[in-house]
Order: sequence, then structure tokens, then C-alpha cells
Amino acid sequence: MPSAEHTASPLEQSLRLSYRLLLGVTLLAGLAWLFGHVRPIPADSQAVVLRFGAVERVQHAGLLLAWPSPIEEVLLLPAGERLQQRQITGLARNAHALALDGAGTALRQMGDELAGSGYLLSGDLGVVQLNATVYYQIDDAMAYAVQGEQALPALDRLVSAAALQLSAGRDLDSILVSRGSTASGQLAIQRERLRAELVAAANQRLQALRQRGVALGIRIVRIDLLSSLPHQAQAAFDAVLTADQTVERQLALARTAAAQQQQYASAAVSTLLNNARAHANERLAQARSETTEISALAPHMQQSDGPELLRQLYRNRMQSVLAKAGQLSTIAPDSSSRLILPGVRP
Repeated sequence: MPSAEHTASPLEQSLRLSYRLLLGVTLLAGLAWLFGHVRPIPADSQAVVLRFGAVERVQHAGLLLAWPSPIEEVLLLPAGERLQQRQITGLARNAHALALDGAGTALRQMGDELAGSGYLLSGDLGVVQLNATVYYQIDDAMAYAVQGEQALPALDRLVSAAALQLSAGRDLDSILVSRGSTASGQLAIQRERLRAELVAAANQRLQALRQRGVALGIRIVRIDLLSSLPHQAQAAFDAVLTADQTVERQLALARTAAAQQQQYASAAVSTLLNNARAHANERLAQARSETTEISALAPHMQQSDGPELLRQLYRNRMQSVLAKAGQLSTIAPDSSSRLILPGVRP
């Protein structure tokens, strides 16, 4: 019996084409699902692989091979060398006030109230608000992934508690910004030490959590602090700051004027000394010139003609001296007359 060639109807052709398209899409979707977690990890990142919600492994830079969801999930994190930045506004709001040893009940209550409003109480009972910029690294990706969304809020509380404790042992000047250009270098050193000690104290708290088995997987590298005063005290502080700057400016002007006066005085003294030396040299030269003849006779005084030369020089000199006198009275050496001269009695 001859076979009759079957011709597909348009409906059958449409169904067949739709089936093939659906099959292709399904295969592509299956491949995408199967290789969904096969990806390259950048050099500045690291990946934490979670298998059924539990941390399985950490993959650093390179090609990541992981099972598709929901078998395994991939959490992409910054690499351990990358610095991360987090702003903490009002440190005291993130921690409970710490009672100082020996502090009274009223003082502890004051600290609690200030902490609730975002202000810290310094060791000299000053009030200051600290805002911090924390630079940290993820040094344990597994621990960080386990903590999840709680890691960074816990970091805020740790830094705030460390700041609250450190501020209680310092006065206000060692916490606030510099009061002037010359602002006591010791205070500037104390402020730098506050930042360093805050980093150390926060890392110690992180280490304590790690030892208790609840590590955050974070290491703090640096903390920058920005301090401010309550609004009511800001005007008074600004006035003190302005007064300090005015005093420093006046002191600088006074030092400059004193230095100029010292230079002028030094120049005047130098001029006077030079003039005195020149005058003394001139008088000395004149005296030597006037005594030249006498000095020349000194070697002849031991000879026979020495006294006669001296008397001759005396007569020559006396003649020129007496010639300058307006009136001259002479008395013979062998005269018995006495001469009364006016003047002060010897």
C-alpha cells in the first residue's frame, strides 16, 4: 500500500517551533543557573562561599568555582589589604556611660544623661561631642560573614565605648582642637596620643571578642576624630579662642619689637665702641708724638751730656708754654719774698 506523505499543519509547525524555543531557553537558563557562581574574583576583593548558610571557604583573587544557589551562596567582600571607611556620629550615643572609680552617684547620672544626648564627659568635667571616621580592614572574612549585618554596628559600639573610657581620663584641652598656632606642643602631642590610644583600645576590645569566640573579623587601622562643644558653650569657647589668638598675636608683635630694639641697641653700642676705640687710638698716637723728644733722650740720660740736653729741652718747651700766658710774674729762686696766689687751699 503506497505511503502517503504527511504534511504538517500550520498549528503543528507552530507548536514544534515553540517547543524548540522553550527547550533552548530552558537549557540556557539551566546553564546560567549551573555556572552562576563561576566568576573571577578581582585582586582587590575576596569571596566567602556559604553552603546551605554555613561558611564553607574563602576564595581570594582568581577564578571562583561554586555550586549554584541555593546550594552555595557567594558573599563578595573587600580584600584584607583594602581600607574601609565608616563614619560614627556622636560616639556617646553608641555606648553606655561608664562609671568612674570613686565617682559619686550624681556624677554617674550626669555621665549617663550626657551619653544619651551624644556628649562625653571629660576628666575635668568638660562636655564634648566626638565624631569619628574609622578606617578598618577585614582581616577575617569568615568571621565577618558570620556576623553579617551586625558587624559594623558592633564596631560602632566598641569604638564608642573605648572613646567614652579614654575621654574620662583627659581634660578638655587634650581632646579639643588646638587653641592657637602655638597651642602648647604638649597638648598637641596628647591629642595625637588620644587617637593612637583609641585605636589600641578598640583593637583590644575586638581581640577580647575574638578570644570569646565572637570575632567581628575587623582590624582598625586609624581613627580620625572631630570634636565639638554644646551649642550653649560654643560662643564662650570661641571667645576664649579669640582671646588666646589675640594674646599670641600681641606677644608675637612684642617679641618682634623687642628684637628690633635689641638690634638697634646692639648697633648703637657697636658704633659707640668703634668711636671710642678710634678716639683712644688718636689720643694715644698724639701722646706718643708729643713725647717723642723725651723718649729719644732716655738713652742719653746715663751719659755726661744727658742732663744738659734735658735742661735745654725744658727751656725750649717752657718758652713756648709761657708765651701763651697773658701775664707772667717771676720770682728769683734765692729771693725771700712770698707770693700769695688765689685759689682753693690745698
